Amino acid sequence: MSDDPGAGPIAVVGDERGAVSELVESVGRRVRPGTAGSIDDATVVLAVGEAAVLDLARQGCSTPVMPVAVQGGLEAVPSDALQTALQRLDDGAATVRERPILAVHREGERVETALLDVMLVTSEPAHISEYAVSTPKEAISTFRADGVVVATPAGSNGYARRIGGPVLSPDLRGLSVVPVGAFKTERNHWVVSLPADGPALSMTVQREDAPVSLLVDGRDAGGVPAGDRLVVDADGHLPLVVVPESESAFRTDAERPRPDEVADGRGLTDADVDPVFPAE
Repeated sequence: MSDDPGAGPIAVVGDERGAVSELVESVGRRVRPGTAGSIDDATVVLAVGEAAVLDLARQGCSTPVMPVAVQGGLEAVPSDALQTALQRLDDGAATVRERPILAVHREGERVETALLDVMLVTSEPAHISEYAVSTPKEAISTFRADGVVVATPAGSNGYARRIGGPVLSPDLRGLSVVPVGAFKTERNHWVVSLPADGPALSMTVQREDAPVSLLVDGRDAGGVPAGDRLVVDADGHLPLVVVPESESAFRTDAERPRPDEVADGRGLTDADVDPVFPAE
């Protein structure tokens, strides 16, 4: 892999791969099919759609990734600006920025990898549980709520923001911690540092009125019984390619075009990702 995103072939993964590959070739760049070996041989990976970006993060991809048509804080390129964004690679206007990846451990055993957020939530409506959150140095809080979400800067513009959490700067090495439907009327949330080594924070279900599930980047990672301790720490990074056409990480969903709404993995509604090219 070259450190220069403007040189060498481009791999394409995710939605609309055929149409995107044609566009890449039309601007004079070589295309590699989206397989593990070809990604290693590429200088940039175009990841079309959020699922493609998350897959690359879980795979430990070290090739710079340009997200395309992804909402949230990943500084993605809108589909209608992709051709111009590809030209920026040749113009030297692209930069590579590292975004942290999290490892999630339960009772000392690694269970998941996260790029956006980690969430504990009661599995049944109208039930709350008690959660304790702490850093290695001190306890943050114990509270009764529907759940708690821990978001990276890339994930802080997603679900955590919708329930009142702050949007973190992409360059901040930290995590936001936001209770979900807290029982108390005051709305508390916290920002903690993300050390390069060692645990950042731990979460424990102190008492459960209903089963509690672990969701990692929106995926169900199983139940978490009362007393089990989850530890979140840094586990490398995903290099993202940012060009002038990339969306600001601070841009909210309300500022984006919104087609038909669908329910996401957390039961919330959000816009479908626009296809890179309309269906013929």
